[in-house]
Amino acid sequence: ILPDIKRLKEQFSDAFIMLYPRDIVSGDFYWFERLDDDKFVLVCADSTGHGVPGAFMSMIGSTLLQDIVSRQHITRPSQILKMLDNQIFTTLNQNLELGVSNDGMDIIVCEINPKTRHIRFASAMRPVMIVLKGETLYIKGNRSSIGGESVIEKFFDDQEYHLDEGDTIYLFSDGLPDQFGGPEGKKMKIARLKNLLGEIWSLPVKEQEERLLKFYHDWKGDLDQVDDILFMGVKI
Repeated sequence: ILPDIKRLKEQFSDAFIMLYPRDIVSGDFYWFERLDDDKFVLVCADSTGHGVPGAFMSMIGSTLLQDIVSRQHITRPSQILKMLDNQIFTTLNQNLELGVSNDGMDIIVCEINPKTRHIRFASAMRPVMIVLKGETLYIKGNRSSIGGESVIEKFFDDQEYHLDEGDTIYLFSDGLPDQFGGPEGKKMKIARLKNLLGEIWSLPVKEQEERLLKFYHDWKGDLDQVDDILFMGVKI
């Protein structure tokens, strides 16, 4: 169900996607679609759970995104998140009073205009990192997940930036920063990841991917992988 990364690389200067399931299948998934000459929607999602339960949520999320974006032509990220939240609630018959299902996902939806390099994104519980003119920006998402919390009024807003040629946007699940390792067996955490991106953002994306992968394996050492890992980098 995952789209071909070649289609992503065709639209931008370059791009890479690291997807390493903890088990055979993954609760992390990516999705993207180009609607016309000036709209490209890119999604990075982390579903509840991993393995088979997480993969079922990934399939549901991909299917619903296909309907919302490709069929209904909705491209504003905040609207996509709101509709996705409502449809997951309906699809899974979620009702907290009945205790039926509390599954959902943390997700970033990014709308990119490849011609003007204008980006607009909305995020549910996941940060976004953008290297803008050599400066690494860490941008927090809204504090509500998609699905699950049916009785809570949720709010998703759009954030907008104009990028220069060569600027890079990074989207990722919590699998990499939550990985235990290092000399004391602690979590990697966002700060280490941000420092690494500050060092490697100017490299060709293939080298960035190799550096990230080496950093991950060196950090993890002999410890087990704790979660699915998804990390995406798109150079504008």
